[in-house]
Amino acid sequence: MAGPSSVAAGPAETPAETLTETAAQTAADTPARLPVLKAFRALPRPRRRRFVVMALSWMLAFVVGYPWLWTEVDTLAQAPLWRERESLLDESVEILRRTLDSVEHDVLFLSDMSSQLPRDDVTEGSPMARLYMTFSRTAGVYDQVRWLGQDGREMLRVNRREGGPTLVPPSQLQAKVTRPYFVDTLGMPPGSVYFSPFDLNEEHGAVERPFVPTLRVATPLYQNDVAQGVVVINYRASRLLGRLNDLARRQGLAVFLLNDSGYWLQGPTPDDDWAWQLGAPQRSVPNTDPALWAALGRADSGRYHGKDGDYAFRRLKVNADTFTDMESAGPMINKMGLIVLVRGDRGQAAGWADNWKKVLAPLMAVALLVALRYGWVTMRGMVEEDANAQALQRAHQALRVAYDNLTNVRADLSRAERLSSLGLMVAGVAHELNTPLGSASLAVSALRLSIETLRGRLETGLRKSDLQGFLDEADEASKLTDVAIQRASGIVRRFKQVAVDRTSMERRSFALDEAVLDADPRLRKWPYEGRIHLRLELEPGLFMDSYPGPLEQVIGNLLNNALTHAFDNARESGTLSIQVHGDASDTVVVRVIDDGVGIDEADLAHIFDPFYTTHRHEGGTGLGLHIVAQMVTEVLGGRIDVQSRRGQEPHGTTFTLVLPRQAPAANPARAA
Repeated sequence: MAGPSSVAAGPAETPAETLTETAAQTAADTPARLPVLKAFRALPRPRRRRFVVMALSWMLAFVVGYPWLWTEVDTLAQAPLWRERESLLDESVEILRRTLDSVEHDVLFLSDMSSQLPRDDVTEGSPMARLYMTFSRTAGVYDQVRWLGQDGREMLRVNRREGGPTLVPPSQLQAKVTRPYFVDTLGMPPGSVYFSPFDLNEEHGAVERPFVPTLRVATPLYQNDVAQGVVVINYRASRLLGRLNDLARRQGLAVFLLNDSGYWLQGPTPDDDWAWQLGAPQRSVPNTDPALWAALGRADSGRYHGKDGDYAFRRLKVNADTFTDMESAGPMINKMGLIVLVRGDRGQAAGWADNWKKVLAPLMAVALLVALRYGWVTMRGMVEEDANAQALQRAHQALRVAYDNLTNVRADLSRAERLSSLGLMVAGVAHELNTPLGSASLAVSALRLSIETLRGRLETGLRKSDLQGFLDEADEASKLTDVAIQRASGIVRRFKQVAVDRTSMERRSFALDEAVLDADPRLRKWPYEGRIHLRLELEPGLFMDSYPGPLEQVIGNLLNNALTHAFDNARESGTLSIQVHGDASDTVVVRVIDDGVGIDEADLAHIFDPFYTTHRHEGGTGLGLHIVAQMVTEVLGGRIDVQSRRGQEPHGTTFTLVLPRQAPAANPARAA
């Protein structure tokens, strides 16, 4: 034992001396006395190269990033304006869609009602006339409501102006046989709808003054699947255009409408509106702004940077999916060809961008100064780090020597601890065996004395009573010796279980609830029902790949422990519960619970220690719970916890086992 002692004494001085030398060397190498640049040049080339690469990366980031950020400010300033334009565009398209949806419902409703009325009489006061007058008065947005016969002549027409709806006399009805809304609608199936282009209403071949923007919507009229002509309503679009203008004006923007031919219905200037009808066909967008027209032709929606502002645009698509009443919607002819544009002023964004650039320039200058300062601090830190690294390396070497010495000392202490533990174990076994062996020795001595006595009586004369006394004493001694030997054998057997060999156990897949019931025959037929109530709460379907033998022994030991210690003379009745349930996908929980007398707090910390028992005078060895703990931890790969209360309500003890469903593989080193 002299070797470890001398080794352990060595490192007590070595680390202290080395650390002292390290501190002194660090103080001597402190770069505060040396210029930082000179010390930096003395660093290893790889470290200097990394710093140069880092510094060049920063400079490149400023050279490239600053101009990019400068230009990106313009984009960021434009972003909220584009969102405003596109939001207004969404609202405008939705207003148009709802308007067309309403007109589509109205014309289908009027056609359906017309098919249910007699049409041979359309004079004032007739059902047809009253229907069309009422419809015109109620809707309020239709300049004309008409029924055209199969030959294209107006059979019934209601005009509406400021004075209200009026029924047009038969002498003023006109022939519309050449009009597209009649030609295209006639012959379409029931429920079909025709949408004409937006234009200015014409009367007797001339544009009506003041201008009346009009959309004509038509649907065929059928009765019993027989065509009866066409129903046409003229929607006054000025109200729609005014609503779009008011919406745009409130947001400081402008909403324009353009048809597929490239003419403005509502354009940047009043002179551009309806140019093809007002004798100015040259004022089309392809002529006045070819770049805008090209952008509109490339996509159905998008953005355009124009010379007079920025545009967000979308082509209005109308089909059966556009409307809410999908069941009544039939085939559709759409001649509107509308493109909706929202224009915003670019100057506002330019002002915001300038303001941001005024803020950005000093921020970038500050960032550059901070970067330079950080580079200088980094350079100085690298110099200090190099000096500290050298000092730490010397300290590390000293600590490594000390660690090696401490490892040797710990190994010696571990060997001594194992020998001490073995000594305690042997002493415990010897103490436990002394009692039954002493009893056996006493019985054998008594038997030997009886034999000597019997031999003496044989010489002087043996009586029957002497022989009978000898036999009684011999029988008593043999029984005493047998009991002592059986107890010693049990102690040796329990002691062997402390060092259980895993290779001698069978590992297999089994149902946990069945294994618990197999742990003790009493669990299937409880013999203490009048005194101790047994409660089994076993979750079915829990399978384990483990060692059923050790698990059953653990359950059996815990059951015997509860029956022996929990329900003593002070408490003859109670409840014993065994609970089994799955805690997670890979673990199970087993609890053995009693409401017995409980365990003293002073004993609770030692119940798993070998040979620790409070019932030694009753034959207890103190190995039962120690074997349970060893099997749970070392064989089954789980853990065991205990909670107990004694002398206060509620009293009792709970043993909790947390076990993996798949036990760990056997340890070859332990098995050997």
